[in-house]
Amino acid sequence: MTTENLKIVLLLDSRDYGGIETHVANLAKGLHKSGHSVQIILLNNYGEHPVFESEEFLRSILIKLDGSINALYKLLKNSKVSLVHTHGYKAGIIGRISCKLTHKAVVSTFHSGEKGNIKIRLYSWFDRITAHFYPCICVSKQIKKSVNSTAEVIQNFVELPAKSFKTTIPATQVAFVGRLSYEKGPDVFIRLAKQLPQYTFSIYGDGPMLDEISATASDNVELAGHVTSMIPHWPKISLLCITSREEGLPLVAIEALVRGIPVISFDIGGISSVVINDLSGWLIAPFNEKSFIESIKQGQTLSKTQRSKMSLFSYLHIRNNFSCNTVIPQIFNVYQKALIRGPHAK
Repeated sequence: MTTENLKIVLLLDSRDYGGIETHVANLAKGLHKSGHSVQIILLNNYGEHPVFESEEFLRSILIKLDGSINALYKLLKNSKVSLVHTHGYKAGIIGRISCKLTHKAVVSTFHSGEKGNIKIRLYSWFDRITAHFYPCICVSKQIKKSVNSTAEVIQNFVELPAKSFKTTIPATQVAFVGRLSYEKGPDVFIRLAKQLPQYTFSIYGDGPMLDEISATASDNVELAGHVTSMIPHWPKISLLCITSREEGLPLVAIEALVRGIPVISFDIGGISSVVINDLSGWLIAPFNEKSFIESIKQGQTLSKTQRSKMSLFSYLHIRNNFSCNTVIPQIFNVYQKALIRGPHAK
């Protein structure tokens, strides 16, 4: 079988806005533009989804199940699906079992470098063990090391904005965008803010550390909470800070860079492939908070010419290396391997 005119299912378990959700939405649009039939299947119905029901095309290809393996099994058994592409540990485990039973090809993408609690670690371990027998994609070399040696490293990507970025809009916020969990380091971001009272710091996100962050945040920190989309907020942001203790290749960094927003990050995971030091942002030795502070000062005092130059470099780097047109053909190569091997891979 070739990868022409495929019917592809993108499978995940999701209720909120996040990096995986944005990735799947971008992938669905890219596959559709390439002439393939695409469905997004959510294992559970948690109500209206902030990403997959935010626009007409995504709504038109969305299916919600009841959370059981049987529901997915019946859907796949009675369809002409060519291949299932799973995202996340729950979809990976259930998807591979269902594909084995219904004789469908399957590919899994591993997105996250987070370890989570004991329960999540157990599920993730089982996900990795069972994935070893199937074609897999990892979004960074670091994640590949923890998954299996045969996975393909295909980095995250974004759909290019309909209009080129603009640098004329006043932007003052130093921002953190992501889950408020220990791995993401929102507490580090709070410490940085306390050392720089002259700037406005904003946190977009929710998570288990929300109470701690709310209690310790200084007066110059705005807590925006969970947002369904960052699109209306990007124009207000002058710098994106990634303070993670563990990371793969955060999609949020690519989303900021394609809009011309410089990124400051600890040099961990796959960050260095998207943040080019002194050209599109600043890479900081883990976990040197003093150097991080100096880079924030540098970023906030860029001249208009300096910022325009950095923004243009950022946009072009993402367009040339991390856009749908560049990355989706790489994903097709993995699909081809899965289709050749068939559903009974061992």
